Amino acid sequence: MGRPAHGRRDRGVSDELRAAIDAGALRRVVDLYLEGAAVSDAAGDTDNAGFLRTQAWIYALEAGDPRAGDIRAQLVADGRERDG
Repeated sequence: MGRPAHGRRDRGVSDELRAAIDAGALRRVVDLYLEGAAVSDAAGDTDNAGFLRTQAWIYALEAGDPRAGDIRAQLVADGRERDG
């Protein structure tokens, strides 16, 4: 089956993420991606953290989540998004 979806190696989290996406629970999706980014940051995997944080930003924008601006600011600080 390969690597679980969305960069997470924990099957339960991957299933939870998939279920949240399927249910349209976009704020929960943002939460899960941000949790995954934090875990990747702690493990020193900045590429995966950046990927997961980008996904969180996309879903935050989609949901109208007020965290979208903060997530984008972090992406800019990490050099993953241009300011402007």
